[in-house]
Amino acid sequence: MAMRSPKLINTAIISDDAYLAARLTSALAKRHHYLTVMDGPRLTRGDARAEVLRRNNVLARINVSRVILSGLSTSQESAMANQLPDTAVHRCAADDVEGFASKSLLSNRRLRWGKKNIGSGLLRALYEGRLIEFDDDGPTIPTIAGYSRHHVVCEAGDPMSEVIAANYAFSLGAGITIIPKVDKQCAQQLLEDLYLSENGETRHILQEKLREKCGEIQATERVSLTFFTEELPFGIGFPTQPSTHIFNYPDCGVSVANGFAAEQKGSRGVNVAVLVDPEKTTAPEMDAATKILPKRSVFVRGYRGRGADVRNVTDMVDHFPYDLLLFATHCGDSSGWRCTYEYEDSEGIDRNLVVDVAVGVGRSDDPDIFQVTEFIRFHSLDGVDWNDPVAKADLYVGTAINDYAERKANDDFAPVSKEPLDRVRLSAAMAMFDSNFIPIPVDLAGGGTPIVINNACVSWHQLAARFTFGNARAYIGTLYPVLPFEAESVVTQLLDKYWGKLLPEALLLAQVGTYGKSDQRRPYVMTGVYTQKLRTTKENVPQHIMQRLSHGMHVYARLVERVSIKDKRQLQHVVDYYRKEATAFRKKWLLK
Repeated sequence: MAMRSPKLINTAIISDDAYLAARLTSALAKRHHYLTVMDGPRLTRGDARAEVLRRNNVLARINVSRVILSGLSTSQESAMANQLPDTAVHRCAADDVEGFASKSLLSNRRLRWGKKNIGSGLLRALYEGRLIEFDDDGPTIPTIAGYSRHHVVCEAGDPMSEVIAANYAFSLGAGITIIPKVDKQCAQQLLEDLYLSENGETRHILQEKLREKCGEIQATERVSLTFFTEELPFGIGFPTQPSTHIFNYPDCGVSVANGFAAEQKGSRGVNVAVLVDPEKTTAPEMDAATKILPKRSVFVRGYRGRGADVRNVTDMVDHFPYDLLLFATHCGDSSGWRCTYEYEDSEGIDRNLVVDVAVGVGRSDDPDIFQVTEFIRFHSLDGVDWNDPVAKADLYVGTAINDYAERKANDDFAPVSKEPLDRVRLSAAMAMFDSNFIPIPVDLAGGGTPIVINNACVSWHQLAARFTFGNARAYIGTLYPVLPFEAESVVTQLLDKYWGKLLPEALLLAQVGTYGKSDQRRPYVMTGVYTQKLRTTKENVPQHIMQRLSHGMHVYARLVERVSIKDKRQLQHVVDYYRKEATAFRKKWLLK
């Protein structure tokens, strides 16, 4: 029987205490259901309001009636509670957990577990119908078997992601294995080697290294896999198994909830697709998609050639209400500059900060003004390599980075030196018709949770995490270059032959159909919950799009009235975008 998405429990837990969240889970979880667990909003970030709204939007998507706030600071509790009805908010301290458990659970002996591998301990407690308690002397075995053919592999290092992974595994009847955290430098070197790999022999060696990081995973061809990962695409180490990935940080719980919410009974399907082809490379898959998708009753909008410039694509990616986004273009790390800043921070310390900068430039309504997106990668602070965790351990950062960010917003804060760079690592720029598009989405598709398929070469590196953070519920990208006929074959099979299958299984079959069953070449990697599908539902699509465009225009119009003069220009641009789109859309589709 094919795996199905679990039903969603109408309770959610928001907590920064993984042990307390695990105990609450053991009291509340139900078989064949998913209990949403999310970490608390990071209020020290510059986008603290967005942190709160992102979680509140998830709660609305999963239609919860009870939100348990536990292990949070007073300010975090207040920020979340202010967004919710008073009747929905339940605060929980460590001594309150048993109050959420049923009588049958309370009558069973508690499971005592150690402070490590808490995900496997929680899953065991869930399968045995027991409340879990943690102490230093309890067992800490890393693997717990399930009863389905699915297995969850979770990289250690973030205890909250282990709790979420255990909930995910329990909802699918899966087993779990907690694997050791991969050293940051080792992980980055593996990703760099994959990025630069040019032949099958090198990639085969890298596949073996990734498989070794997973230890003794019993993965036969009948087993499917979900990897909870810090950043590595472990799935390519298991090329004969269908697999997907979920990033441990940030917003692991948001990603899982978005994916499962999209597959609930009565949820909308993939009814609106956007195709982006700047004609920077041969893209036969776009012609194929243009023919296939309308036959499946999918509304298709295309951005091609001059229409696929940075401004048009940026506005569309952020605001147009699509369900499926398909890119075909070049992707890679952009050239840029290495800039050195010298300044005294707010603590009175002289700082020397070196950053690498890549730039994407788009047009605006004013011919003398361009819209600029900067990707900034920290290189060193006070002579210490920012990406060397050993050297950085003794570095006092203090307010240096926050002060840099604040001063960077001022036009008069200039670097003391600026050197050209052939490559700004991790910038992941996509070639549009006029310039580089550096996607750093915060909220995709006008508040939607779309599926993104990016056929651009090496498009999984960095962009998978960025689009997922922007609420993409699934992202498919490539680890290394693909030829036009390969891209056409994979995409055509996904949209045609394997439409309606579980997306990781469809992706594996599409790659087998393209590269052969025994071939180890598997450039495509998926991110998102395993049980998602490409599917359509009956809907008046033009009316849905019109409603979303009108709603977006009114929301941003209200925001314009509340913000400072500094922020008005960008928000007014969004209002104008929605107004123009709504006017043109109504004329073309609704006034016939």
